[in-house]
Amino acid sequence: MEEKLFTSLKNGYKRILKNNLVGIYIHGSFVLDSFNESVSDLDYLVVVYQSLSLITKKRIMEYTVESLWPFAPAKGLEFHIVLLKNTITFNEPVPFELHFSKQHYQKYVNNPTNYIKTMHGLDPDLTAHFMITVRAGQVLVGMPIKKVFCSIPSSSYWNSILYDVSDAKSTIIEQPMYTILNLCRAFAYKKEKLITSKLSGGRWGIINIPQKYSEIIKSALNEYSSSVIGQYEKKYSNSSLIEFAEYMLNKIND
Repeated sequence: MEEKLFTSLKNGYKRILKNNLVGIYIHGSFVLDSFNESVSDLDYLVVVYQSLSLITKKRIMEYTVESLWPFAPAKGLEFHIVLLKNTITFNEPVPFELHFSKQHYQKYVNNPTNYIKTMHGLDPDLTAHFMITVRAGQVLVGMPIKKVFCSIPSSSYWNSILYDVSDAKSTIIEQPMYTILNLCRAFAYKKEKLITSKLSGGRWGIINIPQKYSEIIKSALNEYSSSVIGQYEKKYSNSSLIEFAEYMLNKIND
């Protein structure tokens, strides 16, 4: 999967963006050594010199869905297209030209034209994406990371983490595995300034979070490492999930 996907991603986007392409940068679980094709998505940033026309956005989206999606991991592809001026100088929240993920797949398919016209703006999540790219990112094609991305203030990264877990009490019921591990990685940064993947964040949690929560974290880790997502959900009760979320949010926000 990976070689075919990366080759198609690189060659297709180069062909569409031509001289406007600064580079394509892989971040997320793939570069943090916790990628599992059965439960992960592939995260990447596309940096360009100039804003994209609607025609170019249309070509990017069509190519992504038709030519890349068949090779994508279980959670699909997630990317932002951002301007170089917004990566070499950091201001938050970060503007983006275009964004897509599995979460938006149906919205795009239902009305491609409207999606392309409206999917731009500001995204607090980009702060964390930039930080991981600077710390551990991989260049798929283009300029070196150090020449494209400025350093990210730790306070900004922390704000991005807080934003990501702010609705954990509801998301932990809908997506227990992801939320449990995200809370662990957030607490790991709060306590030790560790930038972790979901997998390493959960492993940190087993050691550093009270033992009464060990089973719930172990269940999330087992599910994340499994080839069958959801098979461990029977081990999660709503009451234990909410208790864990409340405990973790209190510690994170303390």
